[in-house]
Amino acid sequence: MGLTLAERKAVTETIAVRYILASKGEKSRILDELCATTGWHRNHARKALKAALAPKVITPRSPRPVTYGDEVIAALVVCWTVLGMPAGKRLAPMLGELVGVLRHFHELTIDEDTAELLISMSASHHRPPFSP
Repeated sequence: MGLTLAERKAVTETIAVRYILASKGEKSRILDELCATTGWHRNHARKALKAALAPKVITPRSPRPVTYGDEVIAALVVCWTVLGMPAGKRLAPMLGELVGVLRHFHELTIDEDTAELLISMSASHHRPPFSP
């Protein structure tokens, strides 16, 4: 069975420094060894060794768009405080009913869109921004 892509990459990176410092005859032996290990052709092995030494440019991902604004977070903190600051897994199932009750008694003054966003939040989003 052949090597996985990650294993071939690791072998190539290990051999690359030795290859660059080697004489012409040693480079030929190193290429033979790498080709036998990975199953690559010599030309591909040579390019892979060169690429293993090249600096890798890493570009950061663009940030995710904000889903929940300040109004939703503020309403979440109110709900979280009213229920005695439970964990997100315990808070999530209660939000649907709690938001309706708090809005009915005017303890939570938010519009329909904010209420729907608040109710639709998953448990992982129910981490309050701070702990009083």
